[in-house]
Amino acid sequence: MAKRQRGSARPGQRTPAKNATGRIPARPVAAATPAPVPQRPVGTLTDDELASAAAIEARIVDEERQASAALAQGRQGRERRRSAAADAPIRGRGRAVSTLAVVAADEYTYVVRDLRRIAVVFIGIFAILFASFIVTQLAGVLRAS
Repeated sequence: MAKRQRGSARPGQRTPAKNATGRIPARPVAAATPAPVPQRPVGTLTDDELASAAAIEARIVDEERQASAALAQGRQGRERRRSAAADAPIRGRGRAVSTLAVVAADEYTYVVRDLRRIAVVFIGIFAILFASFIVTQLAGVLRAS
């Protein structure tokens, strides 16, 4: 089965112009103009280009300096944490407590506090339930006949 064509152009495109003979002309050949001759020697830069390159290089050097300063501060913080972890007691199979263990120990204090609160609420609810059971038994409210 042959494809049905809609003229010679796809949707959204114009049909090619025809010349006086009724034929579609071939694509025009680019004129043979010589390439423009550069005004300056290849490989040299203007003063404006040199100034912008110097500004970009100064910005890059400044960013690198800031990054290295931030990295040095991060190392100092890590070294302080490591020294604090090294001062901590040795647990388990002879390994020093890691910084993760120090952070986890800090979190465990919050967990213990929350578990204590849950236990107090549970005991309170159980006490109220037990007290209501005693009161109903003494008052005879729910006695079986």
